[in-house]
Amino acid sequence: MGDAEAFTREFLPLYVRVPAAGPGMCTICRTGPADPPQETCAGCRRAARGGHASTGHVVPISLTARDTQLYDVLVRERDPSGAGGRRDRAAFLAATVARFLRAHIPCLEDRAGGPFTVVATIPDTRAERPIEAFDLMQRVVGKVGALVPRYRPLLLEPVARAAFRVRGRVDDARVLLVDDLFGSGARVHGAASALYGSGAAAVVALVIARFVDLADAHGARIWREAHDRPFRFDRCCLCDPGD
Repeated sequence: MGDAEAFTREFLPLYVRVPAAGPGMCTICRTGPADPPQETCAGCRRAARGGHASTGHVVPISLTARDTQLYDVLVRERDPSGAGGRRDRAAFLAATVARFLRAHIPCLEDRAGGPFTVVATIPDTRAERPIEAFDLMQRVVGKVGALVPRYRPLLLEPVARAAFRVRGRVDDARVLLVDDLFGSGARVHGAASALYGSGAAAVVALVIARFVDLADAHGARIWREAHDRPFRFDRCCLCDPGD
């Protein structure tokens, strides 16, 4: 990736701050409702009851919602449009990941218990999206120099709705799992579960955006609170000191 800061500068209005963990917010996925005394939302609790441990750490770079340009890029597969015109969406997403990692790799490694030894992506199994010749997130990671040396195409698509499969073993690996969108969490938690089942010591999920349903009262509240302060790449939901 070239100058990620310069590339993303014109697109700053597309990103929405991910609030730090707080009351009424899931400590894993950062937006799901977590009513006391629960610290996690129902979706993350269901994932944790699976056959293997799911990831306890999901770190979104931004929030997104329907009818936003970032949602269009991720879900409707549209190239983003900025001051310089339309840009290739894979390059835009790679610049987003690269700039975030430059500032926050220590935050992610802290959750993993040390430096990452493996980087993985999740094969796209969403039926509403056409199959691409090359998986989007593989292309994105391939453009981020800091990730390329540790990338391994580990995860295989589920067969007949079974769990994700893993090529070989990842014994004692600290895995950075990179994906584009966190919605229900089933894909991320399912992939993390498969990696743990193959021996991973830690799995931390970095997702470009966490989807927020604005029709839901809780989601609408989180969205409003997220807009209390502007998005900044030098803050993340793990280290945001607040004002």
